[in-house]
This record gives sequence, structure tokens and C-alpha cells, in this order.
Amino acid sequence: MDAEEREQLRKALKGIMSNRAEERQTLESALQEFSTRLFAALEHVLDEMKADDVPGLGKYRRLAHPNAKGREAFQMFVEDWSIIFVPLSGIARPNPLDEALVAQIFFKQPSARIAVFLSDDPHGEAFYDFLIFSDRSWFAWGYGWPRQQSDIENTDFDELALGLVHSFSKDIFTTWHTRAETHLAEALDVKKRCYTFGLPGEEQRGG
Repeated sequence: MDAEEREQLRKALKGIMSNRAEERQTLESALQEFSTRLFAALEHVLDEMKADDVPGLGKYRRLAHPNAKGREAFQMFVEDWSIIFVPLSGIARPNPLDEALVAQIFFKQPSARIAVFLSDDPHGEAFYDFLIFSDRSWFAWGYGWPRQQSDIENTDFDELALGLVHSFSKDIFTTWHTRAETHLAEALDVKKRCYTFGLPGEEQRGG
């Protein structure tokens, strides 16, 4: 490789990384706006439900994100279990194994992401996702409740938040552990549960 070829590679590399840095900044900004507006809407909806004396709803809190300065997660409570929305660090392409119903072209584009968890178990798996793209369009998918809007600007976040709270409260269910998985120490501990949480379409057993 001669000097001219090395220079061309250096310039190409600089261009690639500069474009990626610009794209990352665009996505980080879109993620920040989306999560800020979504969390505020969830608070608004939950406050309205509390004022309307809806039982089992209304408690929520912001959580500091340990890996991202200034970023927050959001936790809402339904009866004695919680749902946690976590904006993820990093930028990546959507994973086709998640079976998100997005156009094929989107699987080639990087996106920001908010993962949603059904409990505060550190090893719990995400059950719902928001994907935000650099053109500020977004897509949400999980347990059969897909949602997509054209872009952040035209999204009614209060409507979205109400739909989420309604769907989560209606569809998530509890199932007793099996007898073999029901232990005396757990049964006598008020901080432990003898049941697990399930989603529509799942056959939820103890664990």
C-alpha cells in the first residue's frame, strides 16, 4: 500500500466515523425527547387515574440511569408488581429475531431503544420495546400490542401512555407457582411472592 492509498483509507475512515458520530448524536437527541415526553405523559395519566380513585394505580418514580449521565428510567406500579422503562445506552440496528413488524429497510438502520421490563429482577427479560430512528419515526412492539406513529412531533403521548397503562393492567396476569416450587420460607415471607407474572400467549409457570 503506497502513501496515497493510506491517505485515502484515512480519509474514508474519518468520513465513516464522523457520519456515525453525527448519526449517534441525532439518535441520542431523539431518544431523549421521546423518553422525556413519554415519561411525563405516563405521570400525567397515572395522576389522573389516582385522582379518579382508580385502585392499584398511581405510584411511579424516576430512576437514575447508572450508565448514562442525566438519563432516567421510569418505574410504574400496578398492584404489587412494577413495569420499568429503560432507555438503553448505545445505538444499534433492530434485531430481526425480535420479530418487530417494521419495514425491511429499517433493519439496516441504526436506532435508539427503550426496553420495558415486567419486574425489578436484575435478570428479568424485556417484554416490550420502543425503537426510535434517525428520521424521528418510532416503532413499539411486544406481546401483541404493536404501535407506530409517523414521527415524534405528531405523536399524542398522553394517548400513547393511556393505551400502555390500560394494556399492561388488563393483559398482564399472575399464576401461582406449582406445589413443588412453593416453599415454606417463601410462603411465610411477606416480601416474597408465590406467584409469577405472565403475558398474553404465555404459559406462565413458577420459576
